Amino acid sequence: MSPLIILGIIIVALVIVLVVRTLNFPIRNEEVEPLSLPEVDGESVAQRIGLAVQYRTISNRDPNLVDPEPFEGLHQLLRTLYPQLHEQLTCEVINHHALLYTWLGTNPDLAAVCFAAHQDVVPADESEDSGWLHPPFAGELAEGYVWGRGTLDCKGTLIGIMEAVNNLLKSGYQPERTIYLAFGDDEEVSGLHGARAIVETLQARGVQLAFMLDEGGAVTRGTLYGIDRPVGQVGISEKGYLSLRLKAKVTGGHSSVPPARTAIGSLGLAIAALEANPFPQRLDVIQFMMSFVAEALPFFERMRYANLWLFGGGLKRKLAANPVTNALTRTTTAPTIFHAGNAENVLPAEAEALVNFRILPGDTVTDVYQSVNDMVGDEVLEVLPAQGETIPSEYAWDPTLVADVDSPEFERLAELIRASFPGALVVPYLMTGATDSRHYAPICQNVFRFSPFFLSTEETALMHSANERLSFINAGRMVAFYQELIRMESSLVAEPEIGLEAEHLEEEGEPKPRRVSRRTRQRQPELEEEPSVEEAVELQPLPEDDEPLDVKPLKKK
Repeated sequence: MSPLIILGIIIVALVIVLVVRTLNFPIRNEEVEPLSLPEVDGESVAQRIGLAVQYRTISNRDPNLVDPEPFEGLHQLLRTLYPQLHEQLTCEVINHHALLYTWLGTNPDLAAVCFAAHQDVVPADESEDSGWLHPPFAGELAEGYVWGRGTLDCKGTLIGIMEAVNNLLKSGYQPERTIYLAFGDDEEVSGLHGARAIVETLQARGVQLAFMLDEGGAVTRGTLYGIDRPVGQVGISEKGYLSLRLKAKVTGGHSSVPPARTAIGSLGLAIAALEANPFPQRLDVIQFMMSFVAEALPFFERMRYANLWLFGGGLKRKLAANPVTNALTRTTTAPTIFHAGNAENVLPAEAEALVNFRILPGDTVTDVYQSVNDMVGDEVLEVLPAQGETIPSEYAWDPTLVADVDSPEFERLAELIRASFPGALVVPYLMTGATDSRHYAPICQNVFRFSPFFLSTEETALMHSANERLSFINAGRMVAFYQELIRMESSLVAEPEIGLEAEHLEEEGEPKPRRVSRRTRQRQPELEEEPSVEEAVELQPLPEDDEPLDVKPLKKK
C-alpha cells in the first residue's frame, strides 16, 4: 500500500473522529414553552427603586467610617413601603446595618431557601463633568428608566425581591419552606461585616439552605462568545482572591552614584517577570460552559471545543488574546499599586507594589503565594500579604465551591429563565468578581448568582459607571420572575412531573406545587432586543400611594 493511500486513510479517519466527537458534543439546553408571568407595573417598581437610590449607602472596609444615616433611612423606607411584609416576616438588623428577614414556612422539616442582595453601593462622581445625565443619587425616572447608583448593583434587585414577597403576601400565599431574605451592607468591600455575620447567625441556629440566589449574571445578547442569541448566565462559582505586596529593600543614596541593583529596578524586574510568566491556562472551565451553548456555535467552532486534544493549543492562544476569556482560563495577575521615591535625585531605600490575583478553581491562595515567592522572592525582594499578617487571611480566599448543575435546583432555575426569556440559552459560568454569596458556602451547596434582567451591551457596562440605570421593562419582569421562583423553590417538597395543566387554580387556597412548563423540542421564538421606550412604554402618572402592585395569576397555556 502506497504512502499516499495510507495518508489518505489516516486523514479520513481523523475527519470521522472529529465529526463524530463534534456531533456528540453535549447540548445541555432543552426547549421550553414561554411562560406567562404575572403582570407587574414596571414603572411603579422603578419609582420605588428610585426612592432607595436616594440614600447614599456607601460602604467602607472600616465600619467605623461608614455614615449610618443613609442605611437607617433605607431601613425606614422599606418599613414604609412594605408594612404588611414587616408585620408578617421577622426582620433583624445584624451587626451594623445588615438585614435578615425570616418568612416561616409551614413545614419545618424542609430545608430553607434564601434570596440575597446588598444595600451598599460604590461612590459616584457628582461633579458637573462626571458624565451623568441624571444625578447619581436622585433616583430620577426618565426615558423609560430609573437612573442612579445602585439601580443595577444592587438596590434594584433588593427592591425586586421585596416587591415579589409583598405581592405574594397580598395574595395570601404561604410557603412550605422557610424563606430568608438576606441584605448585606458591605458587599462592595468584601462582605466581612454584613453577609458573613448573617451566615454566622444562621449557622448558630443550625440552618442549612437547599437553595440560595444572589446577584450575578443576566440575560444578554451578543456579549458572550460572539453568540447572536440571548444567553442567560448563571454564576455557579467565583474565582478566589489574593493581593500580595512586593517589597524591595536596598541601601538608598544619591542618584549620581547608583548601585547595580536599585529598589525600583528590582521591583520593576519582579513585575515584568510575573507578567511574562502568567499562570498556566486550563480549558476545563470554558469547555464545560461551551457545552451549554454548543447548539448556537458555528459547526467548526463547536468542533474546536469538542476536540481539545487537537485544537487546544490554538484555542488557548485565541482565548488568551481576549481579557475576558483569558480570565476564564487561568489565575490572572494584575499589578495595581506602586509606591517608590519622593525626589528625582534620591535613590529610595524601599519600593512597594501591590499585585492582585484572581484565582481559578483548582488553584489555591497558598499555591499562588508559593509560586510568586519562588519566582521573584530573594534577599532584596520580599513577598508579603497586602493586608493582614498571614496567608490565607480574611482578605484572601480560595475559589468557591462549584454548584451542582445537575441538581433539581439548577434545573428549575434554568427552566424558569428559558421560559421567561424566550429563545434564551442558559449557561453556568465562573464569576471573575466576588459577591456576598461566597460567604454562604458553609450552609449551602447550591449557591447560584443571577439577576433576572435582559441587558444590552451598553447596559452591561453601566455597573459602577456613570449613567447606571434600569429600564421599567426589566423592573417589572424582575418582580414577576422572583415571584415565580419563590413559589417554585418554597413549595416543592420534591420535584413532581407536572405539566402546564397544574397551573395556578382559581379556587381559593394555596397554589399547588408545579413545574414551570413542560419541556418540548419545538423551537420557540427568540427574545428580541427590547423595543424603544416610545414603542414599549406608555408613560402613565406615577401612583400617589404606596399600595402593593396588583398581581394577576399565571395564565394557562
